[in-house]
Amino acid sequence: MKGGVYGTMDLEYWLKNIYPRIAHDLGLDIERDRLATKLIAELGKGKLLPIDSLRFIEGKDVVVLGPFFSGNLKGDIVITAGKSILNYDIIPDVHVTDGEEGLRILKKLEENGTIIVLHAHGDNMEILREVVPKLERFVATTQVEPFDRVYNFFGFTDGDRAVMIAKYFKAKSIRIVGFDFKRAKGRKLKKLRWAEKILRMEGII
Repeated sequence: MKGGVYGTMDLEYWLKNIYPRIAHDLGLDIERDRLATKLIAELGKGKLLPIDSLRFIEGKDVVVLGPFFSGNLKGDIVITAGKSILNYDIIPDVHVTDGEEGLRILKKLEENGTIIVLHAHGDNMEILREVVPKLERFVATTQVEPFDRVYNFFGFTDGDRAVMIAKYFKAKSIRIVGFDFKRAKGRKLKKLRWAEKILRMEGII
């Protein structure tokens, strides 16, 4: 699979060729994704950070941390993803999530200077209603059509989305550690297979 330019995803290709296949494979409701996108925009009024808030990634060596990491972190920028943050006692530069780790963790990260990248999809609207009013500032993302300050940086799971964000903002290098795309069963395994496919298509792994 290729986008318009090899290894470079674009929005049209994602919306027409990648995400519809993911939604079909996993039985996702794209209209609910759109409702969630509108919800995060409405709840987040006055809190949504502009795209430039992530441009500090450009030209930096980035480490994206998965759930099975052990060892030393080496990189200018550390990005964590989703519930994997529960495995570590660190404060990353950026945390990419759909909010499943809970408000307490997100507030701790926010209070310590982490930029939260909060994702809206059809299955997390209740989480958004709980979390968004309590956060101060965050970057909002979607997996369908972006608008205003709700962005689509591509990627499907929190992990591959974190990597795609690093690529989108032209990191000098991207090192992914602690990822295992086969350590799951059922629906979760399907999700990880899509994450792996996206990262392979983009030439990242």
